[in-house]
Amino acid sequence: MKDAPVPAQERRKVAERRTGHGRRRDDQPKSRWFEASWADQRLQFVTRYVFVALGAVYFNFVFAYTSPWLSLGYLNLFFATYTIWVTALFLHARHEPYSVVRFRAAMWFDVLAVSLAVLTDPFVVPLSSMVYIVIALGNGMRYGMRSFSEALLASFSGAIVALSLRYFEALEQMTPGAMFLNLFAAIIVVYAYVLMSRVDAARRSLERNSKMDPLTGLLHRGALEEASVPLFASAREGEGRLVVMFADLDKFKGINDSLGHATGDRVLREMGDILRGNIRQTDVAARYGGDEFVLILPGTTLDEAEGVGQRIQGHVQAWSERNGVDLSMTIGMGEAPEHGTDLTALLAHVDEALYRCKHQGSTGGLGRVIYPAQPQVSA
Repeated sequence: MKDAPVPAQERRKVAERRTGHGRRRDDQPKSRWFEASWADQRLQFVTRYVFVALGAVYFNFVFAYTSPWLSLGYLNLFFATYTIWVTALFLHARHEPYSVVRFRAAMWFDVLAVSLAVLTDPFVVPLSSMVYIVIALGNGMRYGMRSFSEALLASFSGAIVALSLRYFEALEQMTPGAMFLNLFAAIIVVYAYVLMSRVDAARRSLERNSKMDPLTGLLHRGALEEASVPLFASAREGEGRLVVMFADLDKFKGINDSLGHATGDRVLREMGDILRGNIRQTDVAARYGGDEFVLILPGTTLDEAEGVGQRIQGHVQAWSERNGVDLSMTIGMGEAPEHGTDLTALLAHVDEALYRCKHQGSTGGLGRVIYPAQPQVSA
């Protein structure tokens, strides 16, 4: 087939791949809010109900309430409003467990409630200030370090505002004991944050390494199948197409036999680098097994994928010439959902296209699936 003119959109994608802009960097995971289980979120809501009940008992029955900031009636009205708010969030969480907007709204309203309690607490050392620790730790342990950072910022901000208003005209009430208690609580929260950040970094590293092929640094087969599920789901729902490319190294067995497995391992590592250097952040690259590799390119047409394949083959050829190793790469490719609605189905067609391309003597060629799996070969 003759090469088609490269459109502007494809030229931009080529530049991204060549410069590394937007490249997948598995060693630099982005911080995000984790999805806590429904059971864990339900426990958090129960905790909120328990604390608002304790607050109502504390301010209504433990002492004779007096505060220049808020009457007891308005404080009880706030407790009722908070209960209604938590109930609304609870019902929303049952239908939509993962919602960062809800996580944040709930956390900031929790901080507001505790700050109001600290402001109106009549004791010199406000016991209600200890609930800031519960907010920071509870959100951090459920939703990850980004949540912990925001909860920490919110808690410190709320505490500073509440305590500043509380002691603005009565600084003499701030005893050394009260200062020490608040400082001690702050140290506990910061220390917990440091420990959790280390635990979270170790967890991310373990999770990342568990998905990687140790030789090439690409995803292994199991991680590929896991990563493909949401991509194919989007394709089935009409939210965009994707292309799967199945690449096989030609004459690799001869390299292993004649030059040894150490050289073969080096070849596989270099091929992994070539593939990784020619994909975007949204693309997926994996070692499928042996000398076989799979690429998933979301939002890509077969014509665009063919350009990607030709560039990869060009890099392989250049590497082969530089190193004096007789090696090429044959690639089969197909499109979802036209040629398959999941990875297994599409790979079956793409695999057939690849090997028919090989059997026609076109090593280093590109084979397209023509449904139901008749390849179109391009030199």
